[in-house]
Amino acid sequence: MPASGAEGARRVLAVLQAFSPRQHTLTARELAETTAIPLPSMYRYIALLRDTGMLVGDDHGAYHLSPRFISLARAAEAAETLIEVADPVMRDLVRECGETVIFVRLIARVPVCVHRVESEHHLRATFEPGQSLPLLRGASGRVLLAGLPERLRREYLAPLAQSDPLAAAGAEESLAKVAARGWATSEEEIDRGVWAASAAVTDGRSTVAALTVPSPLVRAPAAQQERLLGQVRAAAARLSRQIEQSSANLAFL
Repeated sequence: MPASGAEGARRVLAVLQAFSPRQHTLTARELAETTAIPLPSMYRYIALLRDTGMLVGDDHGAYHLSPRFISLARAAEAAETLIEVADPVMRDLVRECGETVIFVRLIARVPVCVHRVESEHHLRATFEPGQSLPLLRGASGRVLLAGLPERLRREYLAPLAQSDPLAAAGAEESLAKVAARGWATSEEEIDRGVWAASAAVTDGRSTVAALTVPSPLVRAPAAQQERLLGQVRAAAARLSRQIEQSSANLAFL
């Protein structure tokens, strides 16, 4: 049975969201498995996306996003006004700590890297702008989840509470601590060999983003982790003050 209009639109978006920097080329079967969309339906969605110039197919039955998304990505980044404020602070932090810095926001309930300033190291943790991150794993996700109002935070944790109440209770306790202190760290929770420090960026009222430094463990032994965490927290506090001041100026105008 064909999907309804709203459901069909959600499925088309699911097809597009299946692509990532690490999975940039996928076959119809891989797309069907990733999205749980039946293969016959998947072929229809692929045909629609090819006809509209959103997908490009190759001679081996695989597909990738078309170059049209480059301009869309640039438009999205240009509209992200917080990036303009964050970028200078992030560049200062890269010079200070020597590691790549990413700026992560919660978009449609998913932590998304919206901006990145890379270090000059050849060996570095790689997070692409537009890449989604786990909500319950990694320092960035925990900082963003902890920054939500308690009622909304429990709503996000509801699926986990249904499947594993003890894990959900532990997550709530951990997130309460992160909310109180405004920062989190993680070790090998997303990528092997990577430690990360993340601090909340606020607008004076609520958390609007997470400023995060992911570092290979070979450059972040225990002796260096406190230094990196302190640098991230100081940069996030500086950025928060600038955002709060910008908001105040706009309100005054």
